[in-house]
Amino acid sequence: MNGVLSVKGIPIGGHPIDFDLQPGGILAVLGDNGSGKSLLLSCLTGHLRTAPGVVRLGDEDLSALRAEVGVVSQHPGLIRSMTVFENVALPFLARGLDLDGGLQEQVELRLNLVGCGHLADEAVHHLSEGDKRRVALARALSGRTRLLVADEPVAALAPAKKALVRELLITLVQTGVLCSIVLATQDIDFARRTATHVLLLRVGGHTFLRCEDAAVDEHCRAFAAQST
Repeated sequence: MNGVLSVKGIPIGGHPIDFDLQPGGILAVLGDNGSGKSLLLSCLTGHLRTAPGVVRLGDEDLSALRAEVGVVSQHPGLIRSMTVFENVALPFLARGLDLDGGLQEQVELRLNLVGCGHLADEAVHHLSEGDKRRVALARALSGRTRLLVADEPVAALAPAKKALVRELLITLVQTGVLCSIVLATQDIDFARRTATHVLLLRVGGHTFLRCEDAAVDEHCRAFAAQST
């Protein structure tokens, strides 16, 4: 699965954001509250169009590829009155795919991918917070998802649940299920263990680095120090 995620000239905090994330990359977006993390994610998901600025995946403008962008919000947003299966089926039903068209197989495939196949018939309100987040991820993988955009995917999760999410995200890009992942997080340790690259939004600009280089960057070190 090919396609560089290219962001050029998107104004965040009064400064243009520029970076290229190669296929197979996981980008952790870091920054203080109000630094523009949510604004950047909104640009990537197509919920906010800014000008000037360009966001492309491969050779195409990302605004034309919304069906290929999966979104996991900070709050899972599952419908409590529905089962796990029904929640994951919703995006397929919105495109008119019924059981005869392979809905059951497609939903089960995604639930099994995130390790929740055994929960298909469970009511959402019975799930743990960690399981809700995994089901939300399964729903985000419906269709032809190439790019996953996640906002605080491990907020308030216990360490064991964070590890499960981290392993899943890494597996999704390493196996080619996803082209790339962009996640906003305040969890420095999760970012270090999960991401290949870091984008730090800060006063006066931004810093885009590979994770191993971020460990010695003065701006990243200062942010990590104030966050621990």
